Amino acid sequence: MTQSQNGALLPLSALIAAHGPWRVLGAALIALLRQAIRPGAPDIDSLPDHLRKDIGLPPRGSPPQQPIIPVRW
Repeated sequence: MTQSQNGALLPLSALIAAHGPWRVLGAALIALLRQAIRPGAPDIDSLPDHLRKDIGLPPRGSPPQQPIIPVRW
């Protein structure tokens, strides 16, 4: 059973009778490939601080600073 655009359930045989077996097979393959190609959600830890601020997350913190070596002239 599959859903039509208005939400009613249609048996696969009715879809094949209405559109033909190759069109139904092609639509099913395209739907499967679109799901496989869809990229995943980005890793939040890799976002820079200005983008984290834009979406309401706290900054990761400042990077550790190098110790300052006093220079005597």
